[in-house]
Amino acid sequence: MKIFDASSIVCLLREANFPKAFEICKKHGYDLSVTKQVYEELKKNPETFKQFKTCKDFSIIDNVDEQCISRISKRYPWLHDGEISVLCAGIEKEQSGDSYRCIIDERARQLKSKYSIKVNGTIGLLLWQKEKLNELTSADCKEIYNSIKCSSFWIKEDILKELLR
Repeated sequence: MKIFDASSIVCLLREANFPKAFEICKKHGYDLSVTKQVYEELKKNPETFKQFKTCKDFSIIDNVDEQCISRISKRYPWLHDGEISVLCAGIEKEQSGDSYRCIIDERARQLKSKYSIKVNGTIGLLLWQKEKLNELTSADCKEIYNSIKCSSFWIKEDILKELLR
C-alpha cells in the first residue's frame, strides 16, 4: 500500500504532469490510498481534485486514529492535517505489521525515524520506479525534472537532480 499526502499528488499530477507514477504502482500490485484529511485538502482545489478523480484506483482511509492525530498535531503544530493523518496511518500500519509506504514530502518525512515508519518523498518514489522497477527511462526523468523545475513547486535542487543521475 502507498499512502499519499496531498503535496505528492499535486506534484505528480499538476507539476510533473506524470499520473503514470500511480499506474506504475498499481501495475506492481500496490494499493493506492489517501486519508480522508488528504482527500478534503484535494477537494479545496477544483483543478487538482478533477485530475485526482481521474485516478480511479485510490481508496480513502477514513478511520485514522483520532488520538494519534491529536497528539501529533499538538506536538508538531506546523504540520497540516493531511501530513499528520498520513503519519498516523503509517504508524497504524507499522504497528499492525501491514505492508505500506507513506509518500510524503519535507517536514513530515523528517519524523520517519522518530515514529519508525516507512516513508519516501515524491522524488524517492520516482527513483524507486526508475532504479528498482525499471519503469522510468532517463528521458522520462529528464522530462519530470524539467516540468518540476519550471513549476512553482519547490523541491531541494540536490534531491530533484537525483532524477538526472
